[in-house]
Amino acid sequence: FRITKIVPRQEANLARFDGYWDAGRKAKVDNVVLMPIPEANSRLAALRSGQVDWIEVPPPDGLASLKSAGFTITTGSYPHVWPWFYNIGATNSPFKDVKVRQALNYCIDRDGLVSLLNGTAEPSVGWLKSSDPDFGSPANRYKYDAAKGKALLAEAGFTAAKPLTFKAMISNSGSGQMLPLPMNEFLQQNLKEACGVNVEFNVTEWQVLLTAARATPDAPNLQGAMVLNISSPSSDAGVMARYFSSANFSPNGFTFEQWKDDEFDDALKTISEATDPKVISAAYRKAHERLVDNPPWLFIVHDLNPRAMSPKVKGFVQAQSWFQDLTPVEMAK
Repeated sequence: FRITKIVPRQEANLARFDGYWDAGRKAKVDNVVLMPIPEANSRLAALRSGQVDWIEVPPPDGLASLKSAGFTITTGSYPHVWPWFYNIGATNSPFKDVKVRQALNYCIDRDGLVSLLNGTAEPSVGWLKSSDPDFGSPANRYKYDAAKGKALLAEAGFTAAKPLTFKAMISNSGSGQMLPLPMNEFLQQNLKEACGVNVEFNVTEWQVLLTAARATPDAPNLQGAMVLNISSPSSDAGVMARYFSSANFSPNGFTFEQWKDDEFDDALKTISEATDPKVISAAYRKAHERLVDNPPWLFIVHDLNPRAMSPKVKGFVQAQSWFQDLTPVEMAK
């Protein structure tokens, strides 16, 4: 495809490029119009009315009615994680204490959130999925255990008389963000009821949130936020290094958390230099164990990438990837 027109905040038009070098990979449709529609119910209405033929992230409570009306729903497990980034480096951050970071990982009801999403996500207990062969054998196996979460918070000095209280910066929509407003509201209520944790939200646009991830821990544009809610691919060691290597502290890189774990960094160095696949895999498992046991993030869910399409859309194959191929897609008459 070639981009033929862009109207900011309204649409981008892509036309099939017949001069593409690989004749077997030429697009089958003449034109694709991409429309940003941040609000889930507005996307749903656009699909039902025929304004669009395909939407990303349909609202969970609309899935059953879409299926019964003949629309196609696709989902698939792929390397993606939807977490909260802890601001460990801020001057007065409560997340300097690993017990607080672990506590929140025990306080949240991931299965309840998956139910809210009508099964379009998987519980996350690490950067990688627990079924991944490189997940490793961490000492902490996070699950919904409010008693353990409260006990860890108490050890860190946070009790009913002195509750943990912080601000989180979240978006209203964005790349891979799923349904951030209802999901974060669920977590806010969950943390309050389960472990007495008070969370206040600063809701902003996706690009503002993404820019904040490159800020230093006490930067004014964070407005005191101790958590950022940014989704991430979790596809390979290069992405792992981008988010967690101590060499990439913001503002020079994307390690917003200012998290440093020597065992993790040593494992990452081995991954980058070794050539033996067994050595690399062992180091990858070690690195991931450190991410779980000394968590720089609150691990929440993995996205199952739901899409809803008109029955006229044919030929789409959902890739196990952040990126999707539109070239085989056709539109039935």
